[in-house]
Amino acid sequence: MTVFVAPPYHFKGQFSLFVGNVFTFCKEDVGMSEIAKIYQLTQVHTQPPLRWYFDPKILEIEQRALFDNGPGYIGHELLVPDIGDYHVLNWMDNAKMLVRNQNGVELLSNICRHRQATMLEGRGSVKNIVCPLHRWTYQLDGQLLGAPRFPQRPCRHLNKTPLQNWNGLLFAGKRNIAKDLADIPVLKELDFSNYQLDRVEIDEYAFNWKTFIEVYQEDYHVAPFHPGLGKFVNCDDLRWEFGDWYSVQTVGINHGLRKAGSAVYGKWQEQVLRYNNGTLPKYGAIWLTYYPNIMVEWYPNTLVVSTVIPRGVDACTNIMEFYYPEDIVLFERDFVEAEKAAYRETALEDDIICLKMHQGRKWLYQHGIEDAGPYQSPTEDGLLHFHEFLRRQLDPHLGE
Repeated sequence: MTVFVAPPYHFKGQFSLFVGNVFTFCKEDVGMSEIAKIYQLTQVHTQPPLRWYFDPKILEIEQRALFDNGPGYIGHELLVPDIGDYHVLNWMDNAKMLVRNQNGVELLSNICRHRQATMLEGRGSVKNIVCPLHRWTYQLDGQLLGAPRFPQRPCRHLNKTPLQNWNGLLFAGKRNIAKDLADIPVLKELDFSNYQLDRVEIDEYAFNWKTFIEVYQEDYHVAPFHPGLGKFVNCDDLRWEFGDWYSVQTVGINHGLRKAGSAVYGKWQEQVLRYNNGTLPKYGAIWLTYYPNIMVEWYPNTLVVSTVIPRGVDACTNIMEFYYPEDIVLFERDFVEAEKAAYRETALEDDIICLKMHQGRKWLYQHGIEDAGPYQSPTEDGLLHFHEFLRRQLDPHLGE
């Protein structure tokens, strides 16, 4: 953000600083050497009003403006690596599934065209898709093969949804994914080649979806609240990069992984150093957020894709896909278990942060009090960027 220093107007001894479109006032004259400090007191008006976190009407607008018109992440193609593989999307109430067939990976309806029953469950591999109720049978591309006791085969094929593929990530939304992410600077680091899916985890949270993204979009809390993560990554070595629909934060390694902030992280740091023969990773972490709700995370020899789905004003679901190099998945289970424990430790700490923010905001909202603090720069630059994105996308719809 560009900081504009206004002429030194004095209002009752106050110095005026124009930041963006908001004046910030200081209680005393400030010289140019202090401008960097004032820069941290960026506008507070960008944070959404509290009703955006609790008003069902706002959630309806978010659904239309952000999610119905958003990227619509479905899953990575590695969820179904071989022909015949399927992966049912239980976060869609099992209504759709990814299937790999001769055409590649397709998003098919998992609802039978006869009596509307869901068919497959979980993950697996099949030669044909068969409804368990009446044995209607479909090819892997959704074409109906047979319907028992019907003299003529009904023309009732499974519905398909077109997909866009970016780096193996599959999207079914209305955004132009390649255009949105054309200038991602860390694209080569988010390479899933020779990686394999290890697991999918789903967490349910009792707070607004935006609160989850907000915590993900700032590093200010990492050192004081994440003893393990805070000693693994170095948030003083932080670089932000932004696009209209994304942000990327890259952080360095802390103390050469010589010190551990928790016993759990200590085990993972040992595994990282052992697997890489003592060579330090290039980064501590890379966190990409593709707005409004998709996160791609790079850790040493680990890639994670997570998607936050709103379930109400005070509930959301997080779907996490964990990928590692094939040899780690097959032969290095100690590495996987150590990373899994470290990731879970940080996730539980983030849950506490989000619940505390939700609690405080709920009380203020119920009492008609608006309160929003300044953004710390650079550690909260991503939070500011996310709030600006929300304002830009939602403000035009608020008159509806």
